[in-house]
Amino acid sequence: MQNLPAVVAAAIIAIGGLAGCSSSSATDLAVGDCLKTGGTPERPEVTRVDCGSAESNFKVAASVETSEQCPADVDSYYSMRSTFSDTSTTICMDIDWVVGDCMSIDPNNDKDPLRADCDDSSVPNRQRATQILADVANVDQCASGVGYPYDERNFTVCVEDVN
Repeated sequence: MQNLPAVVAAAIIAIGGLAGCSSSSATDLAVGDCLKTGGTPERPEVTRVDCGSAESNFKVAASVETSEQCPADVDSYYSMRSTFSDTSTTICMDIDWVVGDCMSIDPNNDKDPLRADCDDSSVPNRQRATQILADVANVDQCASGVGYPYDERNFTVCVEDVN
């Protein structure tokens, strides 16, 4: 069984106004929006993009005040705190898996996942999403036997490694 760590990209926390958010403020993002994440830990960037596009690597699963309020099984989160008030916004994110498409998933979790051409052998750690199972949080139900179960929200993303 393969498990995706609870936080793929670790916590991305921007201190200051809306620092780190390029074209989208976290408060402008809604559940279901897709994102391109990037930048550095000191200057993270999040941009709203079309779901399933070449740029998209995450999808907003929830919008909450603090990362502790995210579902425990989200892949990552992006938090911003305002220097002008005591408010914060956290976007809880899942990888933007598209059945039939590939993502490059860093096994050491040092890099955000990236959408990849399944046939591009120059891209390491490619995984193709083969199915997304609702109401099942068990990779044993995947034909490949490989996937990522989301126990709290009860779904599984089945994948196959692409060499």
